[in-house]
Parts: sequence; C-alpha cells; structure tokens
Amino acid sequence: MPAEFVLTGATVLSGSDLVASDDTWIMVDKDGRISALGAGPLEDSRITQLDASGMIICPSFLNAHTHVIDGFLKEIGFGLPFWNVFMPPDGLRHQALSVTPPEVVTEQLGRTLDQMIACGTSLFVDFREGGLLGVEMLERVAANRPIQPFTLGRFAAYPPQPLDALATNVGGLDLEALNEITSIVEKGAGFALVSANDLTDQGLAQVATHVRSLDGILALHVAESPPYRETSIERTGQSDVHRVVDHLKPDFAVHLTFATSEEMDRLAEAGIPAVCCPRNHAVIGLGIPRFDLMLEAGMMVAIATDNVILASPDPLAEIQFASRVIRALREDASFPTATDMLKMITINPARILGVDHERGSIEIGKRADFVLIDATTDNLAPVVDPVAALVNRATAADIRAVFNNGILAHGQPLEAVPSSG
Repeated sequence: MPAEFVLTGATVLSGSDLVASDDTWIMVDKDGRISALGAGPLEDSRITQLDASGMIICPSFLNAHTHVIDGFLKEIGFGLPFWNVFMPPDGLRHQALSVTPPEVVTEQLGRTLDQMIACGTSLFVDFREGGLLGVEMLERVAANRPIQPFTLGRFAAYPPQPLDALATNVGGLDLEALNEITSIVEKGAGFALVSANDLTDQGLAQVATHVRSLDGILALHVAESPPYRETSIERTGQSDVHRVVDHLKPDFAVHLTFATSEEMDRLAEAGIPAVCCPRNHAVIGLGIPRFDLMLEAGMMVAIATDNVILASPDPLAEIQFASRVIRALREDASFPTATDMLKMITINPARILGVDHERGSIEIGKRADFVLIDATTDNLAPVVDPVAALVNRATAADIRAVFNNGILAHGQPLEAVPSSG
C-alpha cells in the first residue's frame, strides 16, 4: 500500500498545460493520490517529506501504441521492406512468433516491461496477436509489475473473413468470430485490427457495434503504407481512411503516415484521434507521419513507440526524434512547441483512452504517477526551460525515480528532509 508523503523542493510540471513551478511540493495520500500541491516550505512535521530538490517532476508517460511481445526479435529483417517483416500471416515476425517457445517470449517480454517502467511509463496500449491466448500471456506477465497494460487483442487467425468475401466486399462476420471478439475484450481492454482491409465494410460495422456493446477500446493501423490504400480502393472503391470513418469510427487510428490532408480533415471532423510512431516508420523506410498537419487539422495526437523490434520503448526518445524531424521538414523551429510534444505522451493519450480523470497530468485528486528527472546531470544542467529540456535533451539515464500510484516503481528512494521539530 502507498504511504503518505510529500515530495519537496522540485520544479513541477502541473496541470494539463504542464506549467512549470519552482520550489514546489506534492502531497501524496495513503491511497496513492495527489492530495495537495503548493510552493515553498511545508510547515508540517507530521508527514514524511522527501527531498526532490534539483528534480523536474512531470506526469508519467502513457505509450499509446506498442507491440511489446516482440522483444526477442530485435532487428529481425532489418533493412527489408515493411511487408516482408510485419504483415500477417507470412511476415518474418509472424513466422518467428509461431515457432518460438512461449518461455522465450515471456522472459523477454518481462524484460521489455521492466525497461518501459524505467523509461517512465505507467500505462501502455498493446496490439496483441494470437487471439485470447496472446492477451492472456501479456496480462499474466504484466500482472505483478507496476505498469498497466491496455491490451487490444486481435483475431487468432488471418484473414478473419474468406478471401473471396474480402475481394468482393460482400458478407459479414460469423458468430464464431464475434464470440472470439467477446472473449478478447472481456479479458483485455479492447480489440484491434491490423487494418481496414482485414474485413468487408459489413464486417467493420459489425466489429464496431460489437466492441462498443462490450465497452471496449477499438483501434487499428490506418494509412500505414501505400498498399493499405491501394488494396482498399481495389476492393471497395474507397481508401482505408474513408472506410474507417464511414464504418468503424475507432477510438483512435494508428500511423496515418500516408493520409492526405483531405483525409486528415475527415478524421478531425469525425473526432478520431491519431497515434503516430515516427521512429518505427523511419527505420522501416515508410516515411514520417505528418502529425504536425494532423494538429493543424484539429486532430488530437499522441506519440508512441510502436514495435520493440525497431525501436526502444522509450517515450522521451520518441518525442525527441519526432520533434526534430518535423521541425526540419517544416523548416520551422516554432511548431510543434515543446509543450505540444510532451502532451503527446502524457495528457493527450490519457484523453484518447478516456483516463484523463485519473492520469496524464499532475493535479489534485489524480493518481500519483510521475517521473522525477534529475536536472543536475551533466546532460541537463543548467536547466533554463524545463519542458524544452525534457523534450530536446533528457534521456532515460536522467530519470532518478518513477512513481506509480504513489509507490516507487523504479529508481532509488529519496532522502528524507530532516525534521525541524
């Protein structure tokens, strides 16, 4: 159980706008909630005070799109085209997953989750292959760790509809497929598709209705590569983006690297947020998702680390890369701002997932989930702009401690402030 304590003397990035306040204290109650915030010395010797001077405290990170089970496959197929490595059922990763002993997979999965915690992550959304068994594996390995999975399971077999039905865009899902979705959502947090091309238009509509009836989260990859668009148009006369808006209306769309400005406008009008993963797509040679244009179109955007095969599950590394690349492409140093970028791994994914009443910002009543960044390291000191320092320069090596629901999840305990009484 959490213990009541106060972190004192820190620079705290509080509220949904991540406003920096120096010499600030955060009080955590016995339920692991933030019970008070204040500035200056705290005249109360009845509660344990922990010295956080020299620290920047920010909300812990929410990683809104991952494939964490693939940690034993790092760099597999490096240099090969996306399709050869990642597309089911014959991509290299799917072949490897089908023949690797479960104990090998789960051992590395545990190491990946521990790395995520050390990088400041308290919640992640995973697209989980393998049907119900895949969901159960991830939930089991994560159960005893201070990190929360939002597991979105996928169909165990691909394609989930007959090829002739997909080719003609005729027909829907049978009862067996709907029952599989039920079991996946009830065990995890929701359901995911590889893409809109998994199903006919009728199948997409069935999935949307069914997942919502179970109060599950629904998401998929959208406009990830040119074949997504080409296949969708060939089969249905519409791009995958338009089909997603018309028939699925997911809680969020992942990637959108090849979405047009008109499609971004449609997604914005439909209220469908984006989750973009720039490092993965850069490594695989697919390009850079223009999340800056999505922001300008009025979309909510989160940044995530995607598949651990291609990039570390490190949200700070992701936003640093994303910020630099987009500024270079725009030839504009002013947008997105550092605050925009940090929001994409804190409050924005919390809002997308509907957990912003609990997570995503440092505010009274919310969970005491935060990351303590040591601002005195050679890498960071002297800090002039705390938010810019985190976005442009901080690394996982600068993280002194991670708290999840008021409990130290990673790092060394802080020293107690000597009592003045």
